[in-house]
Amino acid sequence: MTAVTPRPASQQAEENFPLGIALAFFAFALYSGMDVTIKLLTKSYAVPQIIALNSLFALGPILIYAAFSGGLYNNLRTRRPLYHVIRATCGLFSSFFAFWAYSRMPIADAYALAFTAPLFITALAVPILKEPVGWRRWSAIGVGFVGVLIMLRPGSGLINLGSLAVLAGALFYSVGMLVTRLARNTETSVSFAFYATLASGTIFGAMTPWLGRMPSLHDLGLSAMGGTLCGVAFVCLLTAFRKVPAAVAAPFQYTQIIWGVMFGYLVFGDMPDRTLFIGLAIVVSSGLYILYRETVLGRQVTSRAAAE
Repeated sequence: MTAVTPRPASQQAEENFPLGIALAFFAFALYSGMDVTIKLLTKSYAVPQIIALNSLFALGPILIYAAFSGGLYNNLRTRRPLYHVIRATCGLFSSFFAFWAYSRMPIADAYALAFTAPLFITALAVPILKEPVGWRRWSAIGVGFVGVLIMLRPGSGLINLGSLAVLAGALFYSVGMLVTRLARNTETSVSFAFYATLASGTIFGAMTPWLGRMPSLHDLGLSAMGGTLCGVAFVCLLTAFRKVPAAVAAPFQYTQIIWGVMFGYLVFGDMPDRTLFIGLAIVVSSGLYILYRETVLGRQVTSRAAAE
């Protein structure tokens, strides 16, 4: 989930709530569409090859957006290259674990566990950002992980490599998001997306001669569709965050469970059980409460700064 940060006045002037909400909803639907293509491709191809092709096709929309929203130089220049290296490394691991998990479990189940990311972000904000986390948010983290245990049901056999990979992916994603927050005053969101995508395409692409095989025309088209959906989704989401506050747009990530259930049933014949939905409800509630607390605290910081 995207970190909540105050927006500049120039962005606040662009507010358009109906458009921003529609773009956020559409973006997460596109991400889910990409995940379907990934899961389909994992039946025949190694994950590094899938990521390499996905990254290649995702770069197009990202570069087009960068060119038309301030220029390539302004959007892609960096003052903190080390942060980009760390963020890209986190992206490599989070995408590998997530995409590999799709080959082992239903998309909706993977989404439910991936929604632990806001819990990881809040907990890791203490050692990484040196941000204080009060008892309310620690309590929400604890409740959220109870929800995770309900979904995994220790002793039931559901704690497997697939579910552990999703949690590992969520952990690396969370670290990457915190690094992005550290550099938010000097680096653009587009630059983080571009360099992380470029790194994934380059590094995983270098593995392809040993791990991959020549894709069929159909599968190459599937890869092109997935990568393009990913790039367009990023552009839509970035635009949404310019139209509405992050606290409004971010919760729409949870709508992915709707798409996950729908696509999982229609494409793969999967249907989550009742226990997973109970655990999911607890995790989502905890994430939304954490988002609410961060928004409240952010407003207090902004008000104090304005008063000074």
